[in-house]
Amino acid sequence: MSAFALPFFRTALLAGLVLAGIHAYLGYHVVRRGVIFVDLALAQMAALGTALALVLGCHDHPVHAYLLSFGATLVGAAAFAWLRSQERQAPLEAFIGIVFATAQALVFLVLAKSPAGPEHLKETLAGALFTVDPKHVGYTAILYAVVGLTHFLLRRPFFEITAAPEAAHARGRRLFWWDFLFYGLFGVVVTSSVHIAGVLLVFGLLVIPAVAGLMTTGTPGRALGFGWVFAGVGCFLGLLGSVRFDLPAAPSILVALAAMLGLLGVGVSLARRRSE
Repeated sequence: MSAFALPFFRTALLAGLVLAGIHAYLGYHVVRRGVIFVDLALAQMAALGTALALVLGCHDHPVHAYLLSFGATLVGAAAFAWLRSQERQAPLEAFIGIVFATAQALVFLVLAKSPAGPEHLKETLAGALFTVDPKHVGYTAILYAVVGLTHFLLRRPFFEITAAPEAAHARGRRLFWWDFLFYGLFGVVVTSSVHIAGVLLVFGLLVIPAVAGLMTTGTPGRALGFGWVFAGVGCFLGLLGSVRFDLPAAPSILVALAAMLGLLGVGVSLARRRSE
């Protein structure tokens, strides 16, 4: 039987493509800014909010659960925007690592006494691509479209700060507020993504396609285009492997993306040697 004949495969593929579209774009900014693990930290903050919703008994109420998760990511967004000014004392990546580790520890502590704790932890890491409701994918696509439109309208300051923050500051850009808006919108995306794909795949979709695009070209538009195609192909191949070998969906996609990046790296390296 063809994988496309399976309704859950089609829904999972659609969800993967929706996630890939926004994450490959945001990942470009993250990689260029040199804050590679900010997505992982914000995803873990969203997972902490979800864990709190579970313990407080509002996990089944989608609005309350989303607000708790988004509230947690908003705290992280404000922290990262403020911590940029503290980089003279320590690298921002160090603070991001501290936030991630602390959020992960808090998730374990919050769920320590919950009977559903182990299952929730597994879902937080691996997601639920094969069981996601098609309606939820549709709502998520609309939400991401709004975030994408906002980024398009504000693309000039966002790209200026990503490329050269000090120069943008010299031109009058208020870095804290622009960073807070960037990470806040980031949090909106991550909050929804973690519920669908889990923390690990969210990280993979943000970083791997962006790195693939930057490996092939230094032009932002071309790098983004390559990253989108790369992410889409990775989602498709990963889901096919998941169905074929009866494996979890999100980890399969992540491994497929990593394998593709490795092959791309070899190809780029060989091409450069031939051109020398």
